[in-house]
Amino acid sequence: MSIRIGMMILAVCAAFAIGCTPTNSEPSRVEVSGVVTIDGQPLPTGLIHFKTVSEGAIDSMEIVEGKFAGQAEPGKRRVEITAYRAASGGTPGMGGGEVNYVPAKYNAESKLTADVSSEGLNEFRFEVTSK
Repeated sequence: MSIRIGMMILAVCAAFAIGCTPTNSEPSRVEVSGVVTIDGQPLPTGLIHFKTVSEGAIDSMEIVEGKFAGQAEPGKRRVEITAYRAASGGTPGMGGGEVNYVPAKYNAESKLTADVSSEGLNEFRFEVTSK
């Protein structure tokens, strides 16, 4: 009888452990990298955002000397690029002293996309213009 009770206790404990195992609710991400140029030159500094607007998902990376690298969720992603500089007469970082000099057609109104693959290389090149 004690063997039977021991096996039942073991089965209940195993079921409890399996049922209470935390699940990873974070979506999978893959490595992405690439280059951003503005008017044919590497974008000095900025941010690149890979968005899935319908889900509210966003993966952001810094752009330094035209290059970016990081992780993004796989799938078709909307790409937005921003870069800031001091507004005329303003001081960067002092509340309103900076302006995004990348046109809205590459960020707020972006039509840029990237197909981020769950397998293989994800290297992208984005060429934007300041006009």
